[in-house]
Amino acid sequence: MRQIGIIGGGASGMMAAIAAANTSIKDTEITILERRDRIGRKILVTGNGKCNLGNTDFSPKRDYRSHDPYRLPEFFARFQTSDTIRFFEEQGLYLTEKNGYLYPYSGQASAVLDFFREELERKKVRIVCDCRIQKLCMQKSGWQVFTDQGQYHFDRLIISCGTAAAIPPKEALGTGSLTAAFAFKQYPYLPALTALRCEEKFYKSIAGVRCPAAITVEIPGRKKLCESGELQLTDYGISGIPVFQLSAAVSEALQTNKKISASIDFFPAVPLSKWNEFCCRQYQACCGKHVRFLAQGILPSKLAQLFIERSPLKAQDIVTAANKNAVFSMLQNMRALKTVVIGTNPAQNAQVCTGGISLQEVTDDLEAKRFPGLYLCGELLDVDGRCGGYNLQWAWTSGQIAGTAAAREELNYRRADEKAAWLTQSPNSQIQL
Repeated sequence: MRQIGIIGGGASGMMAAIAAANTSIKDTEITILERRDRIGRKILVTGNGKCNLGNTDFSPKRDYRSHDPYRLPEFFARFQTSDTIRFFEEQGLYLTEKNGYLYPYSGQASAVLDFFREELERKKVRIVCDCRIQKLCMQKSGWQVFTDQGQYHFDRLIISCGTAAAIPPKEALGTGSLTAAFAFKQYPYLPALTALRCEEKFYKSIAGVRCPAAITVEIPGRKKLCESGELQLTDYGISGIPVFQLSAAVSEALQTNKKISASIDFFPAVPLSKWNEFCCRQYQACCGKHVRFLAQGILPSKLAQLFIERSPLKAQDIVTAANKNAVFSMLQNMRALKTVVIGTNPAQNAQVCTGGISLQEVTDDLEAKRFPGLYLCGELLDVDGRCGGYNLQWAWTSGQIAGTAAAREELNYRRADEKAAWLTQSPNSQIQL
């Protein structure tokens, strides 16, 4: 009986297991080794508990980051959004779409996890939880995996252990230590899809506010990056979808820059060409009224107070012709609140990590070029997507590719001579964690 092992029971690992089971045409035993107490736990927190598992508005070039972006279209061509929909619905999990975002019709992430558990059980995939990897040994016949629950021998091995994103530090697998042992070309894992920490002290006074805004980030040597949507203000900085979309680029930029400048526009829906008209209308409507009323008429009260405090005006001042210029200046500041980003939330508070193992290290089947019979998939590779279901789509795509390739009937080591030479040089080749 052939043995296929999968290290990591997250989204990509579970998909790889099902793909392997669907592909195999002879007796094959598939085993998932999972460090945490159960598989698929991160799925439960995706999409605010609703599990945004894909998006019909899809473009590999636009929606993903990688240091080798030219590789992405070839991967997604093999398993794309339409395949995701078909995969789930053919097995009885009906999906619904909202503005391109795909969710289970029940609106519950638990339905997706239950689907995978049921399918894995039906396909007789063995699951070993609370399992910590200690050592890997590459042999001519495959891979020997040493764990705190005993030894396992696999003909093919898939590593899909993800990163430390959204996992408490004590439960994180330590992907870096596992993959570093292979000496892969690798980019640092950095928090992405996360909140940004800012320098200014005024955030404590506006914490809890949610409102539409456009955020522009200025990264030295790069074009300005801008995103719009619902902004969430915290006691330490800014959060929300538009911030998440910028966070990967900011994470990388902060590695070489101590601070990153940003600007917040609280009226993104008003075109700049009509902004003066808007200000005139607001001024005329509020003449004779308190400045406080003018500001609170267009912004949440906490924000209104902040802009009043940052102007020469006082809340109880009356709007008159004498202070018209000060009023217009205050309104203009609402379109360009300057802030300085000094950091991101840590990986445990991020949805994903940017960076990872270079795509140059893997074949079109996601097989490690220097380690035949070893496959990589999911977040540990140098691919991360925008908010909107794109990261789970990469999990489904990469898991499908790796699982299908690992389960092929023919052994087909295209670089068998390289493997033999490597083993000859290191006959007891072990990768110690």
